[in-house]
Amino acid sequence: MFLLVFATLGPAILAGLMLRRSIRSRWNEQPIELIGAATAASGFAVAVWGVGVFAGGLDDRETCQLTHHTTYDQAWRERTGAHGQSFFPLANACNEHVSLVPAWVNPTITVLAAFAISALALALFQIAYAIFHRKELISS
Repeated sequence: MFLLVFATLGPAILAGLMLRRSIRSRWNEQPIELIGAATAASGFAVAVWGVGVFAGGLDDRETCQLTHHTTYDQAWRERTGAHGQSFFPLANACNEHVSLVPAWVNPTITVLAAFAISALALALFQIAYAIFHRKELISS
């Protein structure tokens, strides 16, 4: 439960602080802060992805049996594609009832990636607008 709270509130608090600072200091004229927000969101997305990838440990069979106290069904894993070989969405399961990847990992990666792409696109648009209109960006 602590990981769920940390994984969702940590990036949200950081993004909120960065956006609050950006709003106070003419965010539409300082794309560097949007690039910083995009970088922070990307870093958190990679960290959450790492949590999901390594959720099963090094040996899935032992993790299922010793940690989750359930059976390991190799045939079902291969048939459904839940064998932990995809980059996204992350899927690594012991059987049809127990997943090794926490439920919050894939949605958190999606939201952080969307935020990062949006912030980066907005920053690039602001830079292009400043270049094409021969406008100086305000520095703090």
